[in-house]
Amino acid sequence: MWRQKKFIITGLRLYKMNVQNEMLKIGLRLAASAAEAQVTLSMVALEDCNKFCKVDTGELRDSSIRASNFLRGRLVWATKYARHAYYLNEPERSKNPLASRLWAHKAAALYKEKWFRTARDRFLGRAVFGYGRVI
Repeated sequence: MWRQKKFIITGLRLYKMNVQNEMLKIGLRLAASAAEAQVTLSMVALEDCNKFCKVDTGELRDSSIRASNFLRGRLVWATKYARHAYYLNEPERSKNPLASRLWAHKAAALYKEKWFRTARDRFLGRAVFGYGRVI
């Protein structure tokens, strides 16, 4: 009888370890899905924001691709004049007719729902269905 109890306790421990391993796998899968969704969202948002970015030589727009941290969701336009162009300077529209001040705010106002859907679909597509698209 003692062996039977010991066997049951061991069986429960193995079961508990299997559940913990599965929970760990699920947690890692969700974290990977969240990271992938964040990168996708950041890239789509940057693309939409740059539609309204001031373009003279293209350096301001190009600096955003180099300086942004997509994994953290941080979009940065890294030139000496970026802050001035964003808040104060009315852009010249000869090279980009859509250019405006506060270009990220304008893009957010227009594309916020698209960004939400993109992040949701990417997260659910990876977390629930693997690497494929949402079905």
